[in-house]
Amino acid sequence: MQKLNKINLLGVMVGCTILAGCAGTTPNLGSLGKSNNYESSVKTGNYKKAVKELKHNQKDDLLWYMDAGLISKYAKDHNATITFFDKSEEKIKQYDKEVLAGTILANIGAVITNDTFMDYRPRIYEGVMVNTYKGIDFLNNGDKVNARIEFNRALERQRRAKDFFAKEISQEQEKIKKEEIHQAKKNKINPNKLKEVARNKNTKSIIEKNYSNLFAFKAYPDFVNPFSSYMSGLFFLSVGDYAKASDILKETYGMIKDNEEASEYVKKDLEYALKANSSINMRASKHYAWVIFANGEGPNKEELRFDIPLFLVTKKVHYAGIALPTFKEKSVAFSNLIVKNGKNSKHTKQIASMDKIIKAEFQKRFPIIMTRAIIRTTTQTLMQYELQKQGGLLGGIIGSVYQGFMNRADTRQWKTLPKNFQIARVPMNSPIISIGFPLAKKHLEFNLDVNKNHILFIRIPTKNSKEIVSEVSF
Repeated sequence: MQKLNKINLLGVMVGCTILAGCAGTTPNLGSLGKSNNYESSVKTGNYKKAVKELKHNQKDDLLWYMDAGLISKYAKDHNATITFFDKSEEKIKQYDKEVLAGTILANIGAVITNDTFMDYRPRIYEGVMVNTYKGIDFLNNGDKVNARIEFNRALERQRRAKDFFAKEISQEQEKIKKEEIHQAKKNKINPNKLKEVARNKNTKSIIEKNYSNLFAFKAYPDFVNPFSSYMSGLFFLSVGDYAKASDILKETYGMIKDNEEASEYVKKDLEYALKANSSINMRASKHYAWVIFANGEGPNKEELRFDIPLFLVTKKVHYAGIALPTFKEKSVAFSNLIVKNGKNSKHTKQIASMDKIIKAEFQKRFPIIMTRAIIRTTTQTLMQYELQKQGGLLGGIIGSVYQGFMNRADTRQWKTLPKNFQIARVPMNSPIISIGFPLAKKHLEFNLDVNKNHILFIRIPTKNSKEIVSEVSF
């Protein structure tokens, strides 16, 4: 019997080693992977080249579709953009249905591996941005019917986000309880020990100290993206629905009046919409050019590792650590753009920070992420202890190697979002609109119809990137 137990233990240890080896040698590539060609193509703004490189990495994966959709948009491939974003929305809607039906509880048992073994789950801000980008792309292509549908969907996602998130988190909390029971039973662990460590204030205090600086920012109201709201308002302004534009711009102004410099610009747009709603003459006599600047690169999701007090689990192990995701902010391409028309000159100002939006939702999800990580570490540590008890030093070492490799944070993310969105508006007093770049010896120039309104979209990921520009007239 003793010989049989050793054989079984050896099988377990070999299995652990194989799994650990797989986890250690298979990188978490997120959506498109870490292809140098792909990275350099996006950073330089060569989106047409990046689209070609997508074909070598195609996956039936939400993150892949979102990155592919945005890259195709900047490459001005309308059909590919809509195809990829439609695929993204299908997967987001499927997850929405699972949450509303309460079926996300079904996936129990990822604790002893890590979250990267599960399908990526969409974030609320991602769904809002998918609809926003689709709306902009339809607007760029003159399809105002579908643009209206997408902007309305973006607004609706924001309106129902708080209730949806409450349902989602409630199910996640229930799932954690079931995972505790599942892992305790499966691995013959005292369930009280799992609960004790997972809810220990000392453990959480150590973790939370590492995140105090990350969460030191003033967030927007729950799950709103001022840029998505503003673009929706600007769209309804462009189609002459001044009443709806006024309502949306009023809401947008309320979101950022004490938080973003562009609030003064939004206030001016709100005044314009209110006047246009009541004066036909004003609509015909006043024309403007709006500049929308998608600036820099969004934050990079990285892994943060640190030890937890071993006495909370057991002192008789070789390793006990936690891996959690964190964010490292990237730089803007330019502090702002300088928009000139005749004697009028305006600097673009920030209306929305994607850094804030991404980190704010992460902060709301963090208690669940942290609790799952603690349970995972506790389970793996107690398994390591059992291996050591049965297999001696070799069993303990193999268990610690397995735990070290499997202790991975989920760093998957939508990689191609900008750092922030900036806006400016100048009157169309002359046909020439000039866009200047601070501390750079270059500028863009556009010859536009003074009898129309215009929206100029400018995307610049880094200061060395080639700018991507599109224009809409109305």
